Amino acid sequence: MALNSTIALLMLSSGSSMSNTMSNETQAVPQLVNSSFLIDIVSSIHDIYKFHNFVFFISERLTIDTDTAADFFQDFWDTFPTVPVLIMIDNAQVMDGYLSTPSLCLVLTTERDDPVMDVAADSMRGIRYFKTLFILFPIEESDDFYQTFEDYNRFYETIRMLYDWVWMKQFINTALITVKNNVFILDPYPTPTLVNITETWQPESFFINYGSDLKGYVINTPIRYDLPRVFYMKRPRIGARTKHQVTGVSGKIFTAFISTINATFNESWTDGLESEPVDINNIIKMVEEKHLEISMHTYTGLIGDGRATSYPIGINDWCIMVPYRNRSPEHMYLQNGFQQYTWLLICFSILYITIGIWLCSPSQSRDLSLSFLQAICSTILIVPLRVLMAPTLRMHFIFILLFLMGFFITNLYVSKMASFLTTTTEQPQINSVQDVIDAGLKIMIMDYEYDILVSNNFPEPFMDLLVKANKQVMDDHRDRFNTSYGYSIQSDRWNFLNIQQRYLKKPLFRLSQICLGPYYHVFPLQSDSHLAAPLQSFIMFASQLGLIKCWKNEAFADALYLGYVRMMLVNESLPPLSTNFFRSLCFLRPETQLKIGNFC
Repeated sequence: MALNSTIALLMLSSGSSMSNTMSNETQAVPQLVNSSFLIDIVSSIHDIYKFHNFVFFISERLTIDTDTAADFFQDFWDTFPTVPVLIMIDNAQVMDGYLSTPSLCLVLTTERDDPVMDVAADSMRGIRYFKTLFILFPIEESDDFYQTFEDYNRFYETIRMLYDWVWMKQFINTALITVKNNVFILDPYPTPTLVNITETWQPESFFINYGSDLKGYVINTPIRYDLPRVFYMKRPRIGARTKHQVTGVSGKIFTAFISTINATFNESWTDGLESEPVDINNIIKMVEEKHLEISMHTYTGLIGDGRATSYPIGINDWCIMVPYRNRSPEHMYLQNGFQQYTWLLICFSILYITIGIWLCSPSQSRDLSLSFLQAICSTILIVPLRVLMAPTLRMHFIFILLFLMGFFITNLYVSKMASFLTTTTEQPQINSVQDVIDAGLKIMIMDYEYDILVSNNFPEPFMDLLVKANKQVMDDHRDRFNTSYGYSIQSDRWNFLNIQQRYLKKPLFRLSQICLGPYYHVFPLQSDSHLAAPLQSFIMFASQLGLIKCWKNEAFADALYLGYVRMMLVNESLPPLSTNFFRSLCFLRPETQLKIGNFC
């Protein structure tokens, strides 16, 4: 243990010069905490939690008396010889991912504004739920500072201000030990209250889990329109099992979570803007600036990468929904009978046969136009009668071959046409970026999504087809299935809106293969929030029991009741025959038919 004590002494001596300067400027010095009492508390807590690590954050103001510090660490290591100890003075390296749980952090500080407080906050970013002991060494002129009522009030105010900082930084599992063996804890619910347990403390008194009962703690969040995630019930749905005014998938998860942890959210109080479309970027900004603890308006991680969030309630892809091509136009049946390369091969064959007939004909009766007509007639199995009177045997042989070829071509084509007229043919759907470009389909997207697509290097012709829109315009077109555009959409929105097409033989929209993701679907939440752990437990519990799926069905029923969505019914009536059906006849020129008739 001598080596460990020497290392600690050297580390604490590194800040002694600054501390000496401070001591020369004022007579007030940090009052010492009973190290034996501190070790006894840590030992009793360690018996319960079996810590894997001890992390010390030591104020540079406490590096004056290095002998006392060395004695303390010698006793500490003698008490916990097998537990690793990490000492940090001015190194704010983030320890998230480096420490195993459970770990105990000890912050040795002199006041709220001590630089070590910021070091501890920065180093424990993301793991402030770790159990933490704040050891307060108040800077006073003597140890009699708490004898008078005024001095005690000043001392108590120092502790209260320190705990205000602790709650602001969301250190959740904390206790405070200070001079004269005083022990304080924070009862955070329903409002943060400082509790002195000096005379009554037990090991079980520290690090109480309040996650299942917040005692009516008030949580506020704005309510905006964001189908299907959150929307407001203007009137109660008849026959509904619950009478919540906030509905939607995310809204139901949020209100159920609030009820489970015994918190308070007044959903009947609104600011008159509950029908306005949500500005999710503004919501996220309010959470980041700590104007909101949490919001019921969830979002996909596409726009919130790197921000503090809740445990995901699902996985979303960002995709593009496109109009469904129900059928090929009737006037395209002639063209669709063969594939494009087959038509090109037939055209080439006609030219080749024309030249062959012209070369094989007797020189005195060669006629190029007549050979061309004979080639066309032979291909479609209309053989001129005068072929039977051809003067040469080779011409008979050629026309026999042409007859066989025409027989197979025409029968194959007639079979294809018969199948087209029997059942509606499937038209190739829009799936890829190139399909969108070829179709010239305008894609409506949100403003913030455009920059994300630019960063993903989509081709310029595709970017030219994008139409930026705000939330209001997007909802008006997308939720009502306006087939004039394609739309950007997340998986949860698509699954919700697609229910409307459940009974249609042919849907109005389908999901293309143009997707980004997957991304987490999350609630915006403050970093290291005290709500993070209970919310994670609740989401996992609700998912395992199938409650989220149930709430999705209830949210659709609410939206259907309010008229935000509708079930599209199947129309079984036969449509009247339109003039488009006869447009294919335009491809057969009357004069061509007349010439063929005369030739026959």
